Amino acid sequence: MNDLTIPPLKNRAGMLESALLKLFTRSARVQEIEDIGDAFRIVTLGGEALRGAGWTPGDKIQIQLGGWTQRTYTPMGWDAEGGRTRILAYLHAGGPGAQWARALRKGDDCVVFGPRRSVRLARPPSAVIVFGDETSLGLAAALADQMAAPAVVGLFEVSRPGDTAAALERLEIQGATLCPRLEDDGHFTELEARLAALLRAHPAADIVLSGRAGAIQRMGKLLKQENVAAGRRQSKAYWAPGKTGLD
Repeated sequence: MNDLTIPPLKNRAGMLESALLKLFTRSARVQEIEDIGDAFRIVTLGGEALRGAGWTPGDKIQIQLGGWTQRTYTPMGWDAEGGRTRILAYLHAGGPGAQWARALRKGDDCVVFGPRRSVRLARPPSAVIVFGDETSLGLAAALADQMAAPAVVGLFEVSRPGDTAAALERLEIQGATLCPRLEDDGHFTELEARLAALLRAHPAADIVLSGRAGAIQRMGKLLKQENVAAGRRQSKAYWAPGKTGLD
């Protein structure tokens, strides 16, 4: 027999997790927090590990909330020289992500995976139609940052239009339409009509469907009925009832 001591399985799993986190993630610290009412929060992350990162508007990051639990956010901008990025958190969403964002304080440390490719515009379109909900505002802000406003046109299903309107104003996102959610998706008739009108108003626009998986499926069928070319449309589901962390 030799004197080699093999760590217990639980300890070995923890050591593996720690090694993987160090290899593939970046350390960051919360530098600023700005609340927009009680529904949204702009979080500025910074740190040496964020310097020099290759980021394109529409890319995503994933933040470790503990163990293997993580949530995905779309940075609204990235200062590669200064090592800073900003995300928008929706505080009224359910699940670990909203709990993490509500509990954040300036100076807190966090672990970031990315940035990684998520939504990329294949060409510079004349306009981009972003369909989604409260979880899609960060994506809309990121895309608007690279294009001359009001080239990004938003159509969002929301629970509290006043809260979302305040966030849109703070993020300087113009030309967005808010459609209040109704029980049993009773608002879809209006959503479909408004999206069809946007397609007519912007016949060359790219379309990004984001947010709730079920809503994306409904709007995707409309795009096919309107003969929108596959190269002009992208889909990115962020959540579905009963499920979390889809992206």
